[in-house]
Amino acid sequence: MPPTLDPRELARLTFHGAAGTVTGSCYRLETHRSTVLVECGMFQGGRDAEAKNAAPFDFETGSIDAVVLTHAHIDHSGRLPLLFRRGYRGDIHLSQASADLASILLEDSAHVQAMDARFMNRRRQRRGLEPVEPLYTLEEAERAIRSFVPRDFGERERLTEDIDIRFRPAGHILGAATVELWIRDGEEERRIVFSGDLGREEDPLLVPPDVPEPESSKPDLVLVETTYGDRDHKDAAGTLEELARILETAGPGNIVIPTFAVGRAQELIYYIGQLEREGRVHARPTFLDSPMAIDVTRLYQRNAGCCRDLVDADGPITTAQLAYTRTPEQSMSLNHREGITILSASGMCDGGRIQHHLKHNLWRPEAHVVFVGYQARGSLGRRIVDGASSVSFLGQRVAVRAGVHTLGGFSAHAGRSELIDWCRRVKGHETTFVLVHGEDRGRTGLAPAIQEQIGRPTLSPELGDAISIPRDGSGFTLRT
Repeated sequence: MPPTLDPRELARLTFHGAAGTVTGSCYRLETHRSTVLVECGMFQGGRDAEAKNAAPFDFETGSIDAVVLTHAHIDHSGRLPLLFRRGYRGDIHLSQASADLASILLEDSAHVQAMDARFMNRRRQRRGLEPVEPLYTLEEAERAIRSFVPRDFGERERLTEDIDIRFRPAGHILGAATVELWIRDGEEERRIVFSGDLGREEDPLLVPPDVPEPESSKPDLVLVETTYGDRDHKDAAGTLEELARILETAGPGNIVIPTFAVGRAQELIYYIGQLEREGRVHARPTFLDSPMAIDVTRLYQRNAGCCRDLVDADGPITTAQLAYTRTPEQSMSLNHREGITILSASGMCDGGRIQHHLKHNLWRPEAHVVFVGYQARGSLGRRIVDGASSVSFLGQRVAVRAGVHTLGGFSAHAGRSELIDWCRRVKGHETTFVLVHGEDRGRTGLAPAIQEQIGRPTLSPELGDAISIPRDGSGFTLRT
């Protein structure tokens, strides 16, 4: 069913996620002839996020003509199976590497949903309560995966009868893209750019973010992420030196690194191996304790076009004493080891094997916990980073006595200066920047810089807001 817009509108963009927060990315673009959903991500961080994920969509799923994915991270893709459960029957457009990654992530997410439901139902049964269903099943995840339509980078192609699309490399993780959409209506044409999550120029493994060139003087709407819009990352060399100090001074204490299975795990292994090869640290037994991270590491071989150099089995993603622990039994055996480094998912500590490693090490004064990625509000990782003396998880309270370190220089997100530079290069004659995928401090930190240094206006929508795109090019209106 075509959307109903004001005749004076060319299109309307509504924000169903990642507006005032860093997770749950979901944007709905309506024209007079079609509706496209850009992202369908999961909210992350505490019970409020769980309630948002389980809630009905704020739109009729059967009215969506196409779905576009900038990259595979669960906060951008994690509710795709729910979209099909609730009526969507179209395609999902994404890069080839993102299709490879999202297949792994969505199947794993379905497994996590099933595990969480079984754990919860055991507790509910003891209390005489009715069982709950998982958010979605493996079969529903596979239904979404079968709908993937891989697209090449750099080619402008037809998406719907009145919308064209082009993907450009965004860095960040394997396959991540910046997406350009052209809306056509007779002689009228407008371009909307979705930055996705932007990577960093100095990423050792991935090609840096590309920039869509300004192509006309017509108004352009550019959605830009603001995860780190208020601050720059620590110097990379200084961050690497800090990691070296932790590795060298840990002694018999274990080093536990909560890591995202996609991108961050591979980057850390590369850096630890580099420090060993340069003789800056002694080799320690290092365990990649994440089946997903193991599988993702091997995807770098299949998608060498996204990488700076061809990565093979003997390439840079290794250390002197790297071992993979794929099975639960192998993971549990690490509980009895000392003097080892464990990289385990999830990166925000809200689930997965990392919680068991924290249970066995967080209370030990000789242990170290190293955070190398963003910790969303409400997450277990955020509570530890913010200095909690004890935290509750896995049904028990655990004291925080281990050394807690935050290494900001390893972020896969562009920092404030990198975001400003990207915006400066992508700016068109009449561009308006829309600040998304960031908490309030990220957006308020970036908005004045864009307005003062680049000379372009900004909009900061909240959940449920919409931007009207007029036919006459008179400017964009934010509807709350």
